[in-house]
Amino acid sequence: AKEETDVNASIIFVPAPFAKDAAYEAIKHLDLVVIITEHIPVHDSMQIMEYARRMKTTIIGPNTPGIITPGVGKLGIMPGHIFQEGDIGIVSRSGTLTYEFAYQITNNGMGQSTCIGIGGDPIVGLTFADVLKEFEEDKDTRAILMIGEIGGDAEERAAEYIKEHISKPVMAFIAGRTAPPGKRMGHAGAIIERGAGTAESKIRALERADVQVAEKPSDIPKMLKEL
Repeated sequence: AKEETDVNASIIFVPAPFAKDAAYEAIKHLDLVVIITEHIPVHDSMQIMEYARRMKTTIIGPNTPGIITPGVGKLGIMPGHIFQEGDIGIVSRSGTLTYEFAYQITNNGMGQSTCIGIGGDPIVGLTFADVLKEFEEDKDTRAILMIGEIGGDAEERAAEYIKEHISKPVMAFIAGRTAPPGKRMGHAGAIIERGAGTAESKIRALERADVQVAEKPSDIPKMLKEL
């Protein structure tokens, strides 16, 4: 297919037990691989990321809805009709919340430059910081919306990156404020353990980086309009 069409990207939907082999095949030949599949074993994901690093291939996911630039193209499973061209960049760990925020932004007369779901698994390719860097450099992105959730420290690390490197306005929403410790909420990465990965710790880190954090999704359109 690569020789016949000069394709440079692929989307992987295959079941989790076979995802590593499919990813290896795509990584060997392509520049970008979007892995929709969820429940990939952690060790398989680690091997996928290491191989992609060696081959200099960009990975979005696993457990991602993909990426969409309205009016240009989509690699993923997002419902395209809720997006419209605009200047708000969205990066999210949650597919469903990506749709919710995009829909609210569109309904309030604004649009999106690009939306990327980095994936809800503990091991992913592109991180918040990677996407934030791209949005900072993107002339079509005026402001950034970051959608995080409990578990891990991705949001805290993103907050540090924002503090040091991002000049554009950043809004955020953190899902899972009421989640009980030790219970996984939806995604494999959405779990609070030993007091780490709480919504409170993420919100504090983001606020220290001068990020406006919304209490509920419906707050975001108003916050964006006030920029």
